[in-house]
Amino acid sequence: MGKDDVGDVLKEKSLELKKMFKDIKAVLEQWKFSVEESKEGLRIELHAVALIKKPKKEE
Repeated sequence: MGKDDVGDVLKEKSLELKKMFKDIKAVLEQWKFSVEESKEGLRIELHAVALIKKPKKEE
């Protein structure tokens, strides 16, 4: 698998993760995704903060 292929796969997987948060109705408060190439290989940074609100109580 070439490095371009790895980048495409990582991008696709990050979009799947964002979709998962939407599916559970979470509010994505922060999102950071980056890929950096180094001598040793690819460095991937993923940081996500999501809020899943408590269901409203019926009165």
